[in-house]
Parts: sequence; structure tokens; C-alpha cells
Amino acid sequence: MSNQRGATFFELLIVTGILASVMSAVWLAQPLLARIALRSAAVMLVADLRLVQARAMAERQPDRGHGLEFLADGSRYTVFTRIGSVPTVVREQLLPDRVRVTYARFGGATPSSVFFTGVSLFGAPSGGGTVTLTAGDTRLCVRVLPATGRIRVSNTSCP
Repeated sequence: MSNQRGATFFELLIVTGILASVMSAVWLAQPLLARIALRSAAVMLVADLRLVQARAMAERQPDRGHGLEFLADGSRYTVFTRIGSVPTVVREQLLPDRVRVTYARFGGATPSSVFFTGVSLFGAPSGGGTVTLTAGDTRLCVRVLPATGRIRVSNTSCP
């Protein structure tokens, strides 16, 4: 009976193959994780847009409205309520680490924000516009249509 220490060449080959497989899986998963974070951020944004739109329509007060403002750093946006001309921040929403707002333009007095009041029958915003979310090389556009207030997510023709 011999007491051998160490590993055989075959065992080293198997361990090296397993490590290479794990490393390639991790490397290939990075774009997938960015796409998942991007899709998650888009779902969160659409939910917040629909929430402020629904609140404005439920209240139906011409001097009170709800909206979202996209901040210059691109890593967050705020949910706000405006009574008269005085805005009050309700909540600040951080985007996932890999996701940034790279474009946000709307009609109305403040191009970086979308605002809903209860005046419109269909819940139309102060002006339609687009928000582009980016994670790595992937982009998604969240569009708010001006006449109807419908919200759509697309991955084509993003500014």
C-alpha cells in the first residue's frame, strides 16, 4: 500500500475543465444580468407612471396633480405631488446599479418631468415624451403618448 500525495494529471485536467466552464458561464451571464436589471427598471417605471396617472384621475382636481421628475445624474427619479405651483416630493426611486436614464424629454413646462392632472378624461399628461433606460449596450424606451396618456415600452428607435 503506497501513500501518494498530490493529484494525477487526469484529476488536474478535470478540475481545470470545471473551472473553465464555471468562468465562461459567469462571463456570459453579465449581459443577461444587465438585461434583467433593465427590464426590472422599466417595469418599475411603468408602474410608477400608471400610479401617478391613476391618482390624478381619481382626484379630478385641476389645481392638484402627480408626476415623475427625472434627475440629471440618471440614477434615480422622484415621484411628486403638486398643489398649485408647489411641488412636494413623495418618494425618490433609485434605479438598479447597472441601469441609467440616458434621455428624458416631455412636453410641458419642465421637459425633464411628466405631470398628470385630473382635467383630462383619458388621463393625458402635460405633454407626451420618452424616457430611455440603458444598461450596458441595451436600451429600452418608455413612451407616454400625449393625447391618451398610454404608456408603452419599446426597444426600437430609442433616442
